[in-house]
Amino acid sequence: MLLCVVKINAQSNAIIRPDVNPEYNTYRFGAYGELLFQQMDYGPNRYAHEDGSPSDNRAVVDVPRLVFEFNYKLRKDIEFVTEIEFEHGGTGAGLELEYEEMGEYEMEIEKAGEVVLEQFFIKKSFSRAFNIKIGHMLVPIGITNARHLPTQFFTTVRPEGEMSMLPLTWHETGISFLGDYRRWSYELQLINGLDANGFSSAYWIRNGQQGIFETIKITDPAVVLRVENRTIKNLNIGASIYYGNSTGNTAKPEKMKHISGTVSIVNLDIVYKNKRAVVRGNFIYGNIADSEEISKINRSISKNIQYSRTPIAQSAMTYAIEAGYNVFGTDKQGEKLLPFVRYEYYNTMQGTSGSVFKDARYQREVFTLGVNYLIMEGLCLKADYSSRKIDGGSLNAERTVGLSLVFNNWFVKK
Repeated sequence: MLLCVVKINAQSNAIIRPDVNPEYNTYRFGAYGELLFQQMDYGPNRYAHEDGSPSDNRAVVDVPRLVFEFNYKLRKDIEFVTEIEFEHGGTGAGLELEYEEMGEYEMEIEKAGEVVLEQFFIKKSFSRAFNIKIGHMLVPIGITNARHLPTQFFTTVRPEGEMSMLPLTWHETGISFLGDYRRWSYELQLINGLDANGFSSAYWIRNGQQGIFETIKITDPAVVLRVENRTIKNLNIGASIYYGNSTGNTAKPEKMKHISGTVSIVNLDIVYKNKRAVVRGNFIYGNIADSEEISKINRSISKNIQYSRTPIAQSAMTYAIEAGYNVFGTDKQGEKLLPFVRYEYYNTMQGTSGSVFKDARYQREVFTLGVNYLIMEGLCLKADYSSRKIDGGSLNAERTVGLSLVFNNWFVKK
């Protein structure tokens, strides 16, 4: 499958890029998607009770995403790439309860689903070591943005820490320089930056991804660099950096002209994969300059913009590790059974500045046990059980049973 940055070969951990990818000559069309069921023993509002989420018994069923992909080689060295994503069943009007603001909540009208253009770029290949992409592309910050296919993580939902801190999947518009050299790969991007009005306590910079308005501002651009190394057999090591100001991209930048709101993020991730075992690890740490000032200004913006207007942490952090083992061994049909374990920590208010209150309810740990049954390459049944600790266990635990059916495949290749 094509990713914005890398592809992991099913039989090895080697990186293969589109310009050296032998899988198609002219065009290919494919898709990936997820069906999800979850049973939870806790209520949705942990903010209104001093002990956290109250006991409850509820279940949800969803189609988190269905993504169609089309690639076309306009010429041997020029490639067109696009992805269109349908989230939660498409578009429409819906009502959502917002619990976040210190135990209070409000009802807002939002889209019940979305149709999102995730990728739309032209790529010119000069050599294996140097290529250029121009257009709308994925931002490779975090292991899931770099490897976002549903068969590239074990859990029935995408990793909570990354979903709480970052846009996921994160896609922006700009220019990218990328390539491979020996056992190294790189990508350097200049893209549009974030909107500081969208930052919040529960989701840090995630909702700062522009998209509420018709046009995207690039008054404050951002720079992204990702480097990967595969010197050690079966092991891929990746590191990414994001840096960019955010106040110039707000709806009314004159309110913030005295501050920069610089967002800086670093991440380190590893993927180890042999014929039987898979281990993945990920660490992300981020910082926002002027977080206290942004928090004060955001409280005054209109409710109509539908941002949360909650205090913003200066820093946020997540780290996780997961490991699975194929008990079926090698099989020519690609059938595998992988029990797995996962531990994840994340805190969207890891550190605060000035008068911003550091709310302990945003410190979470998740322990997950589960199994992936790979029916064939690109088609997988998942089941897992997770227990979430809030503030080190001082608040009520939250337990979830999840089931999902996921797939990713190319339907037509020529």
